[in-house]
Amino acid sequence: MLLSLEADRAIVAEKAARIFELEAQIATLRSSIEVLSAAQWSAQERLDSYKYPVLTLPNEIVSEIFQHSLPPYPTPLSLVGASVPTSLTQICRKWREVAHSTPSLWRSIELNGCTGDHQKQVVFMAGIWLERSGSIPLSIQSSHPSTTSLLIPAIIGHTARWEHITLSLNHSHQLLTIVDKPMPLLRTLYLNFHQNAHHPLVLENLPLLRTVMLDDFESPSVSLPWSQLTSLSLRNLHSQECMSILRQTQCLVVCTLLMWTPLKSQSISVHSDSRVDVSLSFLETFVIEQRSDVLAVGEEFISRLVTPTLCRLELPEDFLHWPGSVPTASLKSFLSKSGCMLAELRITKAFVPEDIYRSAFSFVPSIHVLPYS
Repeated sequence: MLLSLEADRAIVAEKAARIFELEAQIATLRSSIEVLSAAQWSAQERLDSYKYPVLTLPNEIVSEIFQHSLPPYPTPLSLVGASVPTSLTQICRKWREVAHSTPSLWRSIELNGCTGDHQKQVVFMAGIWLERSGSIPLSIQSSHPSTTSLLIPAIIGHTARWEHITLSLNHSHQLLTIVDKPMPLLRTLYLNFHQNAHHPLVLENLPLLRTVMLDDFESPSVSLPWSQLTSLSLRNLHSQECMSILRQTQCLVVCTLLMWTPLKSQSISVHSDSRVDVSLSFLETFVIEQRSDVLAVGEEFISRLVTPTLCRLELPEDFLHWPGSVPTASLKSFLSKSGCMLAELRITKAFVPEDIYRSAFSFVPSIHVLPYS
């Protein structure tokens, strides 16, 4: 029994010594922790006192910087992917607040290349952008008909802010809901009809409209304030309908036409004065393109135009094949009648060599002839 007691005392003494040793180590560690905590507090205090220079800028300056990070307006910004405005909201809370309160970051909207459920999501995002854009003018582009059909209800309430609009549609009747809506700021209108536009679309009260591009439509179906336009692009339209519209566009400065000639069996309604000359007194740039599957209209079109201020002319050589005349003579007749001084001449789908044109029009500083291929 005595031996057992001695053994217990030895164990107790050993444990007590171990506890004393641990307490000494703990005291040492506590002292080290206190030193480290003091160093941590000092470092944190210095960190808290530091301010990132960009975060010290006034919100107005940050907003101005954000606006300069965007492409120039009215270039549309894609809602798909990492767009600039959305990226700015993901940096920090302050930047997000500044971005959300800067309307000009959200005024340019592009909806392209999306389908299905993603299409609906993107249209929903367009509504958010429109809300953030406040009351400033808008630039909107939708290049897919199905997207446009979903987008129109979202943008219809903002027609008073439309400034630059590009819409791709299946039918003109998709725009009938905007006919009576005010569009006092509209300057640019691009409409692409994937199917013939048979439904009449009359847009008249557009005081600032200056630039129009229409693709695949029939001229009787669209009525615009033609007389105030300075830039016009008509694509895939009957040549006679092009002429009918040009008679109403006295202020054009830039004009691009992609025409086709109707077959003799087709009846095209045009003005009774279709053989009367059309004077485009302010036209400076005139570009004619030709569909590869049709013949050019030649003399019946070009010879009817008078363009005294024309500086740049581009057209297929087929348009210069007039009866009883060679292309260079036809072009000389047109230029002489107009009394213009060309600065640039570009002939496409040409069979006549470039040196012939250069010799005949040595007074034109820049001549480019693209051979037929």
